[in-house]
Amino acid sequence: MRLSPLGYLQQFDGAWLQEPFEQNADLNNADSVTDPENAAGANNGNDADLDILALCSGLLSASLIASLLVAQRGWVLPNRTYPHLPVLDSLSIAEPLEPLIYGMLLIALLGFNFSKHKKLLAGAYVLCAFTSIALDQTRLQPWFYLFSMMLVIVASPIQLTEKKCQSVLNALRICILGTYLFAGLQKLNVSFSQVVVPSMMPKFITALPSELCFCIGITAAVTEAALAVLLAFGHTRTTGAYLAIFFHAITLWSITQQGWNAVVWPWNVSMMLLVYLLFIRSKQASLIGLFKPDSLQKALAIALFLFLPILNFFGYWPNYLSAALYSGNVPVLRVIVDPVDEARLPSAIRQTVDISNVNKPTLIAERWALEELGIPTFPEVSSLEVLGKKLIESGKFSNSKIYIETFPRFFRGENHRRTLFLSATESR
Repeated sequence: MRLSPLGYLQQFDGAWLQEPFEQNADLNNADSVTDPENAAGANNGNDADLDILALCSGLLSASLIASLLVAQRGWVLPNRTYPHLPVLDSLSIAEPLEPLIYGMLLIALLGFNFSKHKKLLAGAYVLCAFTSIALDQTRLQPWFYLFSMMLVIVASPIQLTEKKCQSVLNALRICILGTYLFAGLQKLNVSFSQVVVPSMMPKFITALPSELCFCIGITAAVTEAALAVLLAFGHTRTTGAYLAIFFHAITLWSITQQGWNAVVWPWNVSMMLLVYLLFIRSKQASLIGLFKPDSLQKALAIALFLFLPILNFFGYWPNYLSAALYSGNVPVLRVIVDPVDEARLPSAIRQTVDISNVNKPTLIAERWALEELGIPTFPEVSSLEVLGKKLIESGKFSNSKIYIETFPRFFRGENHRRTLFLSATESR
């Protein structure tokens, strides 16, 4: 049998040769002798599935490497002014080990596709990823979460039978479907239409009527959610795949011409390639076969990307783990900077202060994190409260007003915004 590219079969330490595809076992019977053309076709189909899985494996690790290199300041920047947000304060003692952990992440990903010890490398990668997030919650980004979970799914099978190979591919498809579905639903809110849409317009478009922004916002949100439906059904799958690729191309063009969040540029390119591999190039199961939880990999994908994100709408699952990126509905920490405090701020912080309103110069934590670390804040109220307390304890904002603003979900109005004050100046 022809081996797949990237040495993918090496992860199974000979298990492939010991237990071939179930369909190949049938082909070794009399039917394979009487119908050699069907046997050859089945072998080619099996090899094609394995090739797709190998390409997805290589693409996931390459994309993670690219994004980690772009965002390396978020892992190894010395003397950073943006505070670490560890899960436990006691973990701060391990911060000097962050460059080592970052290096181990890259080594594990580099070796993933060229070593027969794939499970060992995947385990080392997951351990390092969890450790780096525990040291700073800011690192739990949507691209890091999605592709890391997909990499775990790829590396998890013990023996890659035909059925298992197809199940892993379907699990990867479910991860992508869930991401599209909830990314679209998250954007069904007023802030996405009023704030995010105008900011993503080309620079030559200076202003848009609010009604037009509202229509663009609804169309974009519904289209993104509809991609999941189109990709799920066989007769609309190809159309949905090409629409998804076009959608990513438009998004990539928009954020690159604005110079935004460069860490998600490789992610968008990789998503286009994954959609092509999983929904255009490869043979796919029926709707029932796609979602039937007949393996641990599919059960994990269904739980993480279809069920748990529902809890986010009730406040029980993180925003970034529910595809709420550029959705306009995540909490934001702001600091209305007092002139006395502003004069004493380090230049790395001062240059991120928005002075468009001279009476209320404002430091937005997300912009601060993006400028200094190359990744945005982790947008959870609990995490931002820790950030606010650290800012207060630093003494740099003793005269400033620090607050967290939350935004409405779905199409509820401005009266559903909520502000949590953190600083001692809240009564001013």
